[in-house]
Amino acid sequence: MTTDTTDAGTRPAAKPKYFTPRRIGHVNLWVEDLQTSEDFYNQFCGLNVEFTEPDLIATFLGTGHTPHDLGMMETTKGKDRYGKNGLLQLPGTIGLAPGLNHLAWELENEKDLVDAFRALKADGIDTDMTVDHQVAHSVYIFDPDGNYNEYYCDTIKDWRSVLSGPQELITSAWDPLTAEGFTDSRYDENPVLRYVETAFVHPQRLTHAVLHTAQLPALEDFYCRIGGMRVASRQKDGGREVIYLASALPNYLYNLVIVSGPEARFGNSGFELKSEEKLQEAVDKLKGAGIAIEAEVDLPWKRAFYLRDPDGLLSEYYVRRPVDIDVTQRGTVPLEFAV
Repeated sequence: MTTDTTDAGTRPAAKPKYFTPRRIGHVNLWVEDLQTSEDFYNQFCGLNVEFTEPDLIATFLGTGHTPHDLGMMETTKGKDRYGKNGLLQLPGTIGLAPGLNHLAWELENEKDLVDAFRALKADGIDTDMTVDHQVAHSVYIFDPDGNYNEYYCDTIKDWRSVLSGPQELITSAWDPLTAEGFTDSRYDENPVLRYVETAFVHPQRLTHAVLHTAQLPALEDFYCRIGGMRVASRQKDGGREVIYLASALPNYLYNLVIVSGPEARFGNSGFELKSEEKLQEAVDKLKGAGIAIEAEVDLPWKRAFYLRDPDGLLSEYYVRRPVDIDVTQRGTVPLEFAV
């Protein structure tokens, strides 16, 4: 990957003052009909249903790297939904239409999360909500475009012993100002990975999300200065710009792609497949079943295909090739599918 070489080699990068994510943990969506969307991502896209929250009208699916790679909640229809002990978890004023609910970022431990929250408070930077999800403690904050972000730490390694199948309400209040701030890491370093054998696609892991914005400098500032990410690559194509942001884990080239454009919107989630052979198998099965593929991409740096879910939201399934990304060499491939 082409790196942004501004001051490269002349001085070390400053340690983030606030959050320091290891990787993207999950993408959470608002969907119009929960069962329809669950069936799509489970039966077509190969993500396991790890657990559900019927009272929240929510489903959580994944490959096993974290408690879920993809969460989804049915749109609120204007009605409040509550967590444990009367916690207003989903106000009826949000989630009125399908789209991005939030992006989630995994931190090393609770101390890192607590320290970040306290630093934000000391500097007068607003957060939205702090909660205990039983297997994670979380701080929620909006970016300048209004995209919702969850920064969290795992609180138990064997999360499947706590979350499996339908769950009673699991989310309650949590106060980072009085939290213990434990320093050990409680994510699973050797997770058991799995996918739905009978599905058309067999994803290995969620690797990134794509956001579009009309105010790229503001989003770059938020995700680097507050979100603790670094610019791994900066691309320009005509009047548009793309930045690739990386977290701490080196086996993810990047976890967030931000594309300049006329409006703020969610682009897609990105799932990595095991090999080009597996990708071709998936394409052949999808076409054989008459399932529409939104786009197929064959570029020097990746091969990919995109699917639209029942609400029209995009997800990408790809294999990375060992060539630097250069969006100016995308040919006729639309920029949305070339990043």
